[in-house]
Amino acid sequence: MASFYRWEQIASILLLIAISHCCRAQSVFLPLNRDYTALFAMNPDLVVSGFHSSIQPYLKSEVNAHVDLDSILLASTPDYMKFSKGEPPHGAEGSSWDFYPVFQVGYGHDMVSGNGYSMTGLGLSSTLKIKKKFALVGTFNTANRGFVNYVDSFIQGNEVVPGFGYAHPTKEGFAYSTFEGYMSYSPSQYFNFQLGQGKNFFGHGYRSLLLSDVAYNYPFLKISTSIWKIKYVNLFTAMNDVLGSGGNESNYQRKYASFHYLSWNATKWLNIGLFESVVWSGTDSSGVRGYDVNYLNPIMFYRPAEFSVGSPDHVIIGFNLAARIGKSFQLYGQVVIDEFLLAHIRAQDGWWANKQGFQLGLKAWNFFKVEGLSWLLEYNRVRPYTYSHGVRIQSYSHFNQPLAHPLGANFYETTTFLTYKTGLITIEGSFMYAVQGADSSGSNWGGNVFLPYDTYEREFDNVIGQGVNTTIMSGGIRAAYLIYPSTGLMLEVGINVRSNTSAFNSANSTLFTIGIRSNLGNTYHDF
Repeated sequence: MASFYRWEQIASILLLIAISHCCRAQSVFLPLNRDYTALFAMNPDLVVSGFHSSIQPYLKSEVNAHVDLDSILLASTPDYMKFSKGEPPHGAEGSSWDFYPVFQVGYGHDMVSGNGYSMTGLGLSSTLKIKKKFALVGTFNTANRGFVNYVDSFIQGNEVVPGFGYAHPTKEGFAYSTFEGYMSYSPSQYFNFQLGQGKNFFGHGYRSLLLSDVAYNYPFLKISTSIWKIKYVNLFTAMNDVLGSGGNESNYQRKYASFHYLSWNATKWLNIGLFESVVWSGTDSSGVRGYDVNYLNPIMFYRPAEFSVGSPDHVIIGFNLAARIGKSFQLYGQVVIDEFLLAHIRAQDGWWANKQGFQLGLKAWNFFKVEGLSWLLEYNRVRPYTYSHGVRIQSYSHFNQPLAHPLGANFYETTTFLTYKTGLITIEGSFMYAVQGADSSGSNWGGNVFLPYDTYEREFDNVIGQGVNTTIMSGGIRAAYLIYPSTGLMLEVGINVRSNTSAFNSANSTLFTIGIRSNLGNTYHDF
């Protein structure tokens, strides 16, 4: 537990006290959170504007170019929560200074098992903005809580709280701490440079098969270039495999990943995205390898660079597409390609190394002409062994979780949300149905992205759902009241029913939760 309160975290708190939060800078990014973006995402002016909505988190100045987000936030904030900002540092006129606490207090009860658990957390969020071009933002949070049975089992097997860092066992359940923050500089309307620790998301849907925010925060350098109808992102990251580390950072296995994403608004109604990534180990046969300078090349594609150095590194490419239909609908999709051989695809022989996936989704705003009612329907399908590699360290993962879909591979899934938002109140119903091929003891049927792909069970006739065919169903309803939009503080109550059924076992839960929390990011427990 000593490392849990390591000196870097203490330094983070001191840094946060020294700086502050504001949402008016060109260089400030909006929270990567569905409840927050729902405040403006259904605005028709944004939907039809050609905004690059597949690149998240959003730069606030880019959103403000199409909708007046400041007015939206002000209108959504109760009078009793409106207060004056702090004075800027001396000599920093045109800057802003503010900070606020973050916390969670709640209770959950599983009606099937009869088990209950508490949720407590406390932290601080802060941003310093200097003359609109520079922002320094940070959030630190520490928590101690219990989890419903299947999430608890996941944590015990993987040693991490989904999306929130290393899990340290406690009497209440597990303790964990998170830090995310960045320095952001926008020298002009065409460029933004961001250095920090956090998450990124490429896509228009609830899930992303390219890069999602499922896994824990990671250090990164991001360079965003916006010219004409194109936005181009270079993302350079450092990641870790933490299995068996005991929470000791000196035992983490370092790896690195680089990403390119190009978004092109071909018309006001059509967006096309191109994606590529490469993952490599921090060590090789000669010892410490470090960051490979070959992958600092900012130009697509990485595959020629990989071949030129004779590298066994893990390259993934993909495509993203979104088409607006009228002002109320959007059809979107993705294709991810890990490996393939066209001859085997034509032969339809189920070759193990044909590793691909695709997504197809539909969004509707003001559904049935009801203002504030939105609907999302999404289908994801990923073949066995996709995202895996010959060695665990180079799998498409970070902190013992996949970098794309939380189910990994060897699955198909349908998920849907019906959401009604009026003012500060949100009511949402959700349902997820998935079929995945799980592994029995000692087998590798392609669902676990951490297993080496050369331990596959058969060379041909590989199909989605092979292995231990498992059906997962999860559905629920929640109601939330956004107490303070600028900080994401909300009162929330909900109930979720889940079942997991296979030939070997069946597990069910009916979870009731209630609490007040600062919405620090998306939480994915639907796996």
